[in-house]
Amino acid sequence: METVTLISQILGGLVLFMFSISRLSDTMKRVASIRLKIILEKATASPLRGMCAGTIVTFLVQSSSVTVLLLLGLVNAGIMNLTQAIYVILGSEIGTTITAQIVAFKISVYFFPLIIAGFVLRVAFPTRENLRNIGEAMFFLGLIFLSMKIMSDGAKPLKDYPLVLDIISQFGRFPLYGIIIGAIFTAITNSSSATTSLVIAMSMEGVVNLTSGIALIVGANIGTCFLELIAIMGTNLSAKRTGIAQFIINLLGALLIYPFILPFSELVASTAHDIPRQIANAHTFFNVAVSFILLPFVSTLIFILKKIIPGEDIIVTDISPGLDENILKVPALALNQAEEEVHKMAFLTEEMLKLVRAAFFTRDRDALKTIMEYEKIVDALHNKLVDYMSKISTLMLSDRDATKKRAIVHSLADIERIADLAENLAEYAKLKDIVFSKQAIKEIEKSFSTADSAYRVAVQALKSKQGVVMTDVHLPENITASPGQDHRKKHYGRQEQRNGITGLDVFYPAVLRDLERIGDHSYNIVEHFSDL
Repeated sequence: METVTLISQILGGLVLFMFSISRLSDTMKRVASIRLKIILEKATASPLRGMCAGTIVTFLVQSSSVTVLLLLGLVNAGIMNLTQAIYVILGSEIGTTITAQIVAFKISVYFFPLIIAGFVLRVAFPTRENLRNIGEAMFFLGLIFLSMKIMSDGAKPLKDYPLVLDIISQFGRFPLYGIIIGAIFTAITNSSSATTSLVIAMSMEGVVNLTSGIALIVGANIGTCFLELIAIMGTNLSAKRTGIAQFIINLLGALLIYPFILPFSELVASTAHDIPRQIANAHTFFNVAVSFILLPFVSTLIFILKKIIPGEDIIVTDISPGLDENILKVPALALNQAEEEVHKMAFLTEEMLKLVRAAFFTRDRDALKTIMEYEKIVDALHNKLVDYMSKISTLMLSDRDATKKRAIVHSLADIERIADLAENLAEYAKLKDIVFSKQAIKEIEKSFSTADSAYRVAVQALKSKQGVVMTDVHLPENITASPGQDHRKKHYGRQEQRNGITGLDVFYPAVLRDLERIGDHSYNIVEHFSDL
């Protein structure tokens, strides 16, 4: 019964740790928001910047697995190339060691003030997002230290079990066993941080010695690749090579350290007095050394990857390549990628309005053909964006990003409807028998101008994401609506004066109605962003 209690306490602490690190990761993703995109954009500048980006992003999302999954999405979408991704992976190896350094601190009972203060900030300031985020970070950091205390307390009685101590000591005498166990355990938990933290917690009570701990964390580096190797299925060649690159990097690191684990242990032992800090230092020194040793050999690694997965890189031809589901792991970044695609959709619709105006008055057949092609692309973008936006977790977005997501979702329908109306106008232009009077053409040209103006202001609101341009769109929208009523009255008067002559201006009311609707939908788009 005592054994069951010990195992339950250790596993319970481990589960609490995994939950806390996951929620802390969610908070950090929400706080980091668009900074992640800026950091990753800078990764393209140089190898060292790529490594720095990988280190920072991994610290922010609290998971090297999430970083690599994010890279898979960016590479699969053609946004980042294989070389850049490998530099970021080398940096992520360093970033993942920061958690170990944090949990190696012996906080004792001081985790209670962290939990209490964090909870108070979350509850007392529900509308102050910055304070709420700080509170969440403190609360979950306190839980992480509490989970370490639970695991170390659970491990304490294991010192009285000679068999357990003997098995764990075998990992030091025969490091291969420790590497295999560390890899398997990490593959099961899908968290190298969980494995490393458990090892550190057990070392706090003298259950795990330094050499055994090093073997286990080396194995944890290999085990963390399991999810990425599954995730590369169905991706392009570069993304597959990116996923395998992480596995090769960690495997090479294990092979490099394996013959030198004992002398490495002696070296690390001189860096601190307590074993938990020594294990954390070993993790950091090992990963930093491997990253910098492999940095000059990235081109060789790429050569090997191309031999393992032969073939030419596939040029991305997807209608919306940036909407890779791996990027959903960081909702703020996924929202940014979706926003880029919405801008493409809005631009194509704007081009459709320009072309339909030319087609309407000059009967340009090439313009009509292009309009029909663009409309199909806009429809495809709309459908994919609606599906993708539904998968972006609003709970993991900042308040502003959550509001922006709602505005974008609502705007998608308006943009798609404007494209449909442009197609309707193009259909009228295709009919050879349509004849408009000079006065009707003059009035339609004026309505086209005001509809164009309304949509341009809407696109400006979409790009700037500010409601202050609301006043700018009132004028075009109202001009489109009220002259339409006057134009229709004049049209009906002209029809009466023609004494039953048919065919002339017959589609005039329908054309005017579609142009008015373009103004209405343009106004809606601006209104959606009025709360930002």
